[in-house]
Amino acid sequence: MVSSPIDVKESKLVFFSEDGSGEYGLEELLGSSAEVLGKGTFGTSYKVPKYAVVVKRLKIIGCLSEMEFIEKVKESGSQFLHQNLLPLKAFCYHSNERLLLYDYMHMGSLTFVLHGNGGADKTPLTWEVRCSIAYGAASTIQYLHSQHVFHGNIRSSNVFLTSSFDAYLSEYALAQLFSDTKPIPNLGIGYCAPEVTNAHQVSQKSDVYSFRVILFELLTGKAPTNALDVKEKGTDLPNWVRSMFQEKPLIDVFDNALRGYYNTSGIGEQMVQVLQLALCCTFQYPSRRPSMAAVTNQIRETCSFEK
Repeated sequence: MVSSPIDVKESKLVFFSEDGSGEYGLEELLGSSAEVLGKGTFGTSYKVPKYAVVVKRLKIIGCLSEMEFIEKVKESGSQFLHQNLLPLKAFCYHSNERLLLYDYMHMGSLTFVLHGNGGADKTPLTWEVRCSIAYGAASTIQYLHSQHVFHGNIRSSNVFLTSSFDAYLSEYALAQLFSDTKPIPNLGIGYCAPEVTNAHQVSQKSDVYSFRVILFELLTGKAPTNALDVKEKGTDLPNWVRSMFQEKPLIDVFDNALRGYYNTSGIGEQMVQVLQLALCCTFQYPSRRPSMAAVTNQIRETCSFEK
């Protein structure tokens, strides 16, 4: 799975629970077949089918020292407890490797469910399911903000789905594993707030801006710029939505799979209200954006979810 040499005899996987700690070690993991799921700001993600895990191989440059790294990882793995946070299963620190392990969700990421492989293999989602995904992701981000932290890398590829379409948020607080003295560029194009030029500048309000792209994806069915690791490029969704407001009937903004709901009693109004909420999250000035608590409450009230 990894191309650079690693002395597995001198390294090991550290599990957060005893459930999987005896099943396999680092040598077995690295010797297993894997497929690349995507390359992001902080590293590359691999799916390892044999052990039903996703391995995040972090970039080494800029990573914290061993003691600081392990302390931060253990803190993230044990401090943040929420039903819709994808828990950190295990990690490994080595002189030339930083690995994080998560359970693999067999439905895959929201990116793949919504957009498939460059437009193929898309999964049709009802309006109710899309509302549920939006609410699950929003409430999870709100939880992180209530713990006085931010996610920092919100995108649909970091939202994973169960077979019943429950949303689980992954890769939270990864920016904290890198030294703030070394800027981390190459932030996710299409999701990044205008005030953020490197990963250490992310904030709760930039999380709000990034979440609005997920709302746009759920509403329009379109992929944002560079959301997919394929040749086809995505769309600058905020500008596309604004242009559609000026040039087309409002119904044309929505995904083809949703247009049948538009004239259904109550649902068309819900769709428009969620679209308006997404637009409010895109304000250029962070102070004008709503909090994630306000966003979550609005989704709950609009889509009639119980507290």
